[in-house]
Amino acid sequence: MHLTIEKNKMWDTVPSPFFSVITPVFNRPETLKRTIASVEGQRFRDFEYIIVNDGSTEDIDSVVLTFMERAAFPVMYIKKPNGGVHTARNAGIREARGLLTVMIDSDDEMKPEALEVFHNTWAGIPENEKNNFFQISARCITDTGTEGPLFPQKINKLPKDKAAILYEKVPFEIFLCNRTDILKANPFPEPEGITFVLESILWFKLLRMYRVRCINDILRIYHTEGDDHVFSSRKSIQYIKNMTWSFAYYLNNWKERKTHIRNYIDILTKYCIFIKVLEMNRIEIRQDFRIINVRDRILSFILYIPSFFVALVYNRKKVSKQFSV
Repeated sequence: MHLTIEKNKMWDTVPSPFFSVITPVFNRPETLKRTIASVEGQRFRDFEYIIVNDGSTEDIDSVVLTFMERAAFPVMYIKKPNGGVHTARNAGIREARGLLTVMIDSDDEMKPEALEVFHNTWAGIPENEKNNFFQISARCITDTGTEGPLFPQKINKLPKDKAAILYEKVPFEIFLCNRTDILKANPFPEPEGITFVLESILWFKLLRMYRVRCINDILRIYHTEGDDHVFSSRKSIQYIKNMTWSFAYYLNNWKERKTHIRNYIDILTKYCIFIKVLEMNRIEIRQDFRIINVRDRILSFILYIPSFFVALVYNRKKVSKQFSV
């Protein structure tokens, strides 16, 4: 993949920042300005900022280059061909130099205290326990004022496997701060033709290996505008393909990403519905869209009739034909 990389004059003055903040961007220059402003407003200042332009067709350069001129902290600007947000995150992570990495989308905002709270939380973990952790997780609030639920008080005291189950049941967006070395060693998958890979594909794997420190501070404002946003009522065929690939990947790699039974049933059920939506729209079912485990195939056969009728309704009411590819 061909990349172009630009750095501001501050980049080489701070070779080992505490944080790397990464923003993948595809178009939306106006919302990117909002995200950049929230990064500039951080009270904790030992960080670098990496913006990854994932093949935008709108003018992102003028926003980023103007910002780089005035920034009083290290900034890197990466430009790459369009491949999806997961590929942009991987590109930023490869260049990250911080001990910890925070990823903030190009339409969201960090609270001014976000990096400061993440820093203090990491500092509060005993040195002899830090290698057991890969992530700090905080809460979010939407742009309409809806707060995510509190993490259970006991979650940080439970054994790793039990804490992971509680963590995976959180039904809302969370804001993550991850160890950079672990992200570098465990990149997001980059399947051809898939423009979005569920982040939890990686988190479910790492939760089997490391702990998470959960905090109830609200550190991110989560915006929900956009025609094909995950919370949008209308979905494109590309969205259905993305989700089908992710669900098949979960199921085909279940041993290393094994989660609780409710998640399993949810993933398998959605897979059965989405694969039928693709068939209804005469989309080729690629090999990596198919499930291979005998148990999953038997259960999907049992679910065939109910999932078929749900897929009919979903295809009629939810799938936006103007987005079909």
